[in-house]
Amino acid sequence: MTDQTRPARPRTLAQVRDAGQNDRHLLADPTYARLAIRRISPYVTFAITRFTALPADAVTALSITAGVAGGLAIVPASATAYLVAVLLLQLAYLLDVVDGEVARVRGTSGLRGTYLDLAGHFIQNRALYGAAGYALMVESDFAPWAAALALLGVAFASPFGDQARLNVTGRRPAAADLSHGRIDASPLPAGASPMTILYWLYRRVAFLWNYPASMNLFCLALLADGGRMALGGAARPLVLPVLAGVFAGTLAAKQLANAVRILHSDSWTTA
Repeated sequence: MTDQTRPARPRTLAQVRDAGQNDRHLLADPTYARLAIRRISPYVTFAITRFTALPADAVTALSITAGVAGGLAIVPASATAYLVAVLLLQLAYLLDVVDGEVARVRGTSGLRGTYLDLAGHFIQNRALYGAAGYALMVESDFAPWAAALALLGVAFASPFGDQARLNVTGRRPAAADLSHGRIDASPLPAGASPMTILYWLYRRVAFLWNYPASMNLFCLALLADGGRMALGGAARPLVLPVLAGVFAGTLAAKQLANAVRILHSDSWTTA
């Protein structure tokens, strides 16, 4: 379907799927999106494009709002608040998928929309990591080590190494570095060195620190603690603060290791 024949107000779900879920975008999706969210999103996209004039940028703004609200909903630390947080975080990701579909259906997709989308990820991740870090600090009686871990989670929420290289050289990260939640299935090279083997193993789990896999990890922790509170009589969360501490520490190590790898890579050129 070309821009000339793409309907501004599609009449069928098939038209939405054809224009909004082409093969290129489905192949770039993380596993969770392909197996779950993309099955729901066409109905939302169809409703928006068929019955409203809501632009894709407005959908992105709604996604960011829902994501930030989901992070803030963690703070009260109750079963109800945790359930609301999970619903808001999932809604944020659904709308994060829908905004691109709306743009493609209406022929308004472009780099500006991608910029807004990525900016939204940074904002939502920091809201979620900050709220989870606050839960860790509360449960540790604001111990200095907990405050340090919470700070690490927020400070290293984005891949600063890739961003700095892009600013300096204009070179974007390789596709393998932008897995966006997908599991790397490349085979282990024959005769690989120990460092190559470690990096190969790391690539198998690196998706856990990427959005939406990281968001889903926190959603599972929220559901676990919410269940403990609602059904088991627990007064305080346990899984969430533990995950917050482990995630923050490993995320910082991941971002630092990536920055060091870039520093010692062959991607530098003399101006």
